[in-house]
Amino acid sequence: MKRIVIVGGGIGGIFTANKLVTKLGDAVKKGEVEITVFEPSRTVVYQPGFLYIPFMELPRYMMFKETRRLLNPLVKLIPESVEIISIKDGKVKTASGKEYSYDYLVISTGSEARTDAFPGLGSRWHTLWTYEGAKQLRRALSEFRGGTLVLSVTSIPYKCPVAPYEFLFMLDDYLMRRGIKRNAKVIFTTVAPHIHAQPNVNRFLESEMSRRGIEYRTKFEVGEIGEGYVDGTERIKADLIVAVPPHSGAEPVKKSGIGDGAGWVPVDRFTLRVVGGSGAEYALGDATSLPVPKAGSVAHFQSEVVASRIAEELDLGYSDTVYTGRVMCFILTGLEEATQVSWNYEAPALYPPPPSKVFFRLKDLTNCGIWGVARAGL
Repeated sequence: MKRIVIVGGGIGGIFTANKLVTKLGDAVKKGEVEITVFEPSRTVVYQPGFLYIPFMELPRYMMFKETRRLLNPLVKLIPESVEIISIKDGKVKTASGKEYSYDYLVISTGSEARTDAFPGLGSRWHTLWTYEGAKQLRRALSEFRGGTLVLSVTSIPYKCPVAPYEFLFMLDDYLMRRGIKRNAKVIFTTVAPHIHAQPNVNRFLESEMSRRGIEYRTKFEVGEIGEGYVDGTERIKADLIVAVPPHSGAEPVKKSGIGDGAGWVPVDRFTLRVVGGSGAEYALGDATSLPVPKAGSVAHFQSEVVASRIAEELDLGYSDTVYTGRVMCFILTGLEEATQVSWNYEAPALYPPPPSKVFFRLKDLTNCGIWGVARAGL
C-alpha cells in the first residue's frame, strides 16, 4: 500500500486530498493507496470572510464547515496535530507521540498571524487577520465617530496581499454611508517599497487611494504601536489603529528544521517539491516560501499540481505537471463593487478592468461555492 500523508486540513489540504481521490479513486477503494489528513481542528474557517466581518455579517454556514464533512469519505482523517516532520526517516510524529510513515507527504500547514508581536491587541490596535480580531474591529468601527484611522502593514509576506486595500475601499464606502467621511482621515503605511509588487496592480491601487483621499507611506517600518500612535519612520497619531501583524510558517515546520528563518518551506517553483527532500515531499499554499501571494486561490491552483504529480508518479512512474505561478484574485473596491487580476511567472498582471457590480457578484459566488468545489475535488 502507498501512503499519502497530508499535514494540515485547511483549504489547501482539503483540496489536495479530495483531488487525489478523484484521480486515484479505484486504487483507494482497493486498498492500494491510503490518503490521510492530519488536522486537529474540527472545523475549517473561511479566512477570506474575515474581510467582511467589520462591515457586514456573513452567514455561519459560509464561514465555518466541519472538517470531516468537507473531506471525501475515502480520506482518512486523524484529528491530531503533527509536531515533527522527519523527511530523513519518511515519518511524521503527532502530539500524542505516535509515528506514521509515508510514501508521499504534502505539507499544507498554512501561515500564522503573530498577534503577539505588538502588545495591546483589542485595545491599542485591531486586526482583521483573525476571526476574533475582525469581530473586535467591527465593534471599534461602530464606535468610531471621526478622527484619524491608520492601517499599517508591519511585515511581509502576509495572508492575502490585497486585503488591506480592500478593507480601505470598503471602509471608504462605510464612512460615506454613515455620513462621517468628512470627519475622518485615513492613512495607510506599509513596510514594502511599493503598494503592490505587480506594477499595473500597483498603479491601480495608488490611483484608487488617491481618488478616495487615502494617504499612504511606503518603506514604513513599524517599531511600536502605542496608545493612540504608530511609531515608525515618523510618529503618526491615530484615533483607531488597524494592523497586519507579522506572519510566519507553522510551528511543526520550524521544529522540524525544514523551513527558512521565518518557517516558510522552500520548494521548487515549478514542481512544488520540498527543497532538500527525497523527492516524495511537496508543500503548497501559505506554507511555502514562493514569491506568490499567500491566498486561497493560489493554494487551490497548487493543489491541482501536487495531486496530479503524485497521481502521475503512482500511475506512470513519472510526473510532468508543473505550476506556472498562476495567481487570480478579486479586489473588492467597495461594499458593492470589485475588479479582478491574474498573472503567472511569465505574464505579469494587466491593469485591472473597471470595478463593477458584476465582479462583486462573482466574488459572492466564490464565497458561496468554495465549500462545494472543495468537497467535490474540483
